Amino acid sequence: MIKTGQASSEAIINANIDSINISEWLFTISSQEYESCAQGHQSAEQGILPSGKRVSINVENVAGYFMIQHYIEKIAEKNRVLTISPNTVLWLDDENYVILQITWELTVVKIDDKCCKLTCSVTSETENEKFAAAIHERTKNVNPEESPFQLHITEETPLFARDIEKKAKSGIWNKKRPCT
Repeated sequence: MIKTGQASSEAIINANIDSINISEWLFTISSQEYESCAQGHQSAEQGILPSGKRVSINVENVAGYFMIQHYIEKIAEKNRVLTISPNTVLWLDDENYVILQITWELTVVKIDDKCCKLTCSVTSETENEKFAAAIHERTKNVNPEESPFQLHITEETPLFARDIEKKAKSGIWNKKRPCT
């Protein structure tokens, strides 16, 4: 696999870390909530694979490219979730597309009893050498902090944090579920 992009961003969540469950957040976020976390976000749905692993299917537009991601849980903990979309489809135009592998990791670490830090890290890779070379050529003179990939992660991370904070303060992950 050839790396085509890597980006990371951090944001503060003004809630106690014990009130947060980042794994549950990712695999229960509604499409409307997801859409409100970045200009390019179009839709999100979740499901369960036959193996029992959860999957988050996200549709978005990054840097003018329409993408469909299928994030499968690899690590799903209260303060860390690592997902891999092994078959992200990035549409170059109405007929041509490239398959990417996207790794998305979210972590939450305690700062103090009232707040914590969310880190959102994303890595994009492909086996398509021609596409990787074209991306490298297109971005070789772009400051990494100004790359479209980084700008997207920088936009969505504080909005993810705000959604997580709102849910943490509501106690959504501390509520006991009734027996069925």
